[in-house]
Amino acid sequence: MSHLMNITKKELRELLTPSSIMSVVVVVVIFAMLGSAMSGTTQSATSPQNMLVVNGDDDDYAVGLIEEAYLSTYPTVTHETYADYVTVINGTFTNEEIRQHMLDANADSAIIIESGFHAAISTSNSGAMYGMYTYTSGGALGNITSTIAAGIINTVNTNILMASGSWTEQPVDTSKTTTYVNGTFAQGVTPSQIDSAISSQNMLIPMIIMVVIVMIGSIVIGSMGNEKENKTLETLLTMPVKRTTIVTGKLLASAITGLVFGAAYMVGMMLYMNGLSSVSVSGLSLESIGLTLDLLDWVLILVQMFLAILCALGICMTLGAFAKNYKSAQTMTLPISVLAMIPMFVIMLLGWEGLPLIAQVFMFLIPFTHPMMVMNNLMFGEMTLVLMGVAYLAIFTVAIIAVTVRLYKSDILITGLSQDSRLVKMKDMMMSSDISIRKKH
Repeated sequence: MSHLMNITKKELRELLTPSSIMSVVVVVVIFAMLGSAMSGTTQSATSPQNMLVVNGDDDDYAVGLIEEAYLSTYPTVTHETYADYVTVINGTFTNEEIRQHMLDANADSAIIIESGFHAAISTSNSGAMYGMYTYTSGGALGNITSTIAAGIINTVNTNILMASGSWTEQPVDTSKTTTYVNGTFAQGVTPSQIDSAISSQNMLIPMIIMVVIVMIGSIVIGSMGNEKENKTLETLLTMPVKRTTIVTGKLLASAITGLVFGAAYMVGMMLYMNGLSSVSVSGLSLESIGLTLDLLDWVLILVQMFLAILCALGICMTLGAFAKNYKSAQTMTLPISVLAMIPMFVIMLLGWEGLPLIAQVFMFLIPFTHPMMVMNNLMFGEMTLVLMGVAYLAIFTVAIIAVTVRLYKSDILITGLSQDSRLVKMKDMMMSSDISIRKKH
């Protein structure tokens, strides 16, 4: 048993190093900060949504049906508080005018009741009631208001059917459903259809970035652990070559490898997504609503991907500098993996627009966020955010390379963190104080 305990203690000392423990603490702090920032977003997505009702009919028959459906959707809303969330206007308006009324009501969705709806229903004919939505590039939860509005219209349709069983067709005609997307009104299109059509693009880049960063990061950190364990790093550093050249060479080689892997994954993912899209029921062409990418857009995507890989490699080389051997190097991959996973899940679920300001700032500081959302930003014309991302990645790359070069010039790279002169002095001071305390007793 004593041998087992000794071996277990030895392995724990090698694995639970100060750097590995610190990496876990950093991960916990990051998750706590992100969870706090996103809690308000997820709560607002499930709370009663603001909505506009445009009544073009002669009476309030359809307005009453919509109110009944809204109250059944949100049990916490009463008849007295209904007006706090739903704005009703009477008359006939153009799409542009309805869009302005939606902005005034702070609503992303509107339900339009056309003239003659009540009369048509009274004679068992279909009446026109449809939704007008504002498409938000906000991930899976970004267009929840459109889903709610569509559900309310469907509830109205069901209630009318239940009131009379003499219908031969659906009483509510929703064929004029319209979505405001990318500055234009797309008739016959819902946000759900757009989400379905661009789901492959929303998933493609984040997944590729995460896989490449985690894979290349693991290779780089493991390689540095091996170099330390086999003493080849010491030989490399004694050669008459500038440390800057060594760091740059390592980064470029690893970055090119990452791009090759990334391109291979991108081709594979595109083929996979195209196979899935062949059975899609959305029936929507992104080109028809102006959501396409040109050659310059793809160049910007590759630039951000290359810079993000350089950032990841710089972080990995900085972390790897504190690894004693290959085994301890493997524990260093956790922070880089988490930094890649956090923006991937956030972009896929909430998107950039769906985040509160504090979460946007936090996500902006993570270098891997930018290549993960660059495709959506380019599709929706957010060039300012794209260019800011390129600038930030370039600055981050230069800064992390400078830190890595400084580490390569220090003794930490060879001796490890435990042999740093300041830590050794601190350790000696603690030992001397401990000795003096023992002498007093």
